[in-house]
Amino acid sequence: MSQSNTRHTPGSTDWMDSDNGSRRRYSRTGLSSSVSPNLRLQRLRSGLNQEVFAHVSRVRPTRRVTLYARTQPGQDPEPLFAGLRAEAALHGWQVGQEIFDDGGHQVPQQSSEWLRVRKLCHEGLADGVLVRDRMQISADDFLYENEIRFLHARQCFTALQIPEAAP
Repeated sequence: MSQSNTRHTPGSTDWMDSDNGSRRRYSRTGLSSSVSPNLRLQRLRSGLNQEVFAHVSRVRPTRRVTLYARTQPGQDPEPLFAGLRAEAALHGWQVGQEIFDDGGHQVPQQSSEWLRVRKLCHEGLADGVLVRDRMQISADDFLYENEIRFLHARQCFTALQIPEAAP
């Protein structure tokens, strides 16, 4: 008769009990976490920005930022820009251009003014973009994440005056 290679340990070793004892939840896309989407996006943006800020340019030691504001048609963007200018000054960033879009909330790729921001970053004329909050870029999580990843791929940062996870 052969010997068993199984070791017996004290206590419950039932694999179903140990798996079911955790508080993991599964969704269509796999394992989900209890982190809110806004907090996840804030952590992602912060991590991407840290990589960009770690690089110090010899050509332009002061970071040049583009201010972007999205307003409703007929709304004056100046109050938004005043707050953004103050935020840029707090960080020691040079304001390159101020771009506003009065088309209301729309998909970023359908906004000619947002496409100008992307072009400035792509061509190296801006080191990043500063907006009031994430809704200035997109209310849609997927589209917002695509935009911050696009900017990061061009070694540009995305700064928010009001972080994603702010109450």
